[in-house]
Amino acid sequence: MELKEYDVVRVVQLLHSPDHYDGWKLNKRHPKIGDTGTVLNIATVPNLPTHFIVEASSPNGIPDWLGDFVEEELELML
Repeated sequence: MELKEYDVVRVVQLLHSPDHYDGWKLNKRHPKIGDTGTVLNIATVPNLPTHFIVEASSPNGIPDWLGDFVEEELELML
């Protein structure tokens, strides 16, 4: 799967504890399997897996969470 910035994705698995996904300490809640969000940034570091910064917002547009995921935790929404 080739994810790009601004793709809409669904969380299909969580490989870490809930606190891992709140590195910025801004989340209103933890991400959960089935949540959808938008890829805001793609972080690449030599010798580490690519990380995708994803944000999910409530229906009123206020962010619920911002998390750092690896590709196998996400699926592209078509």
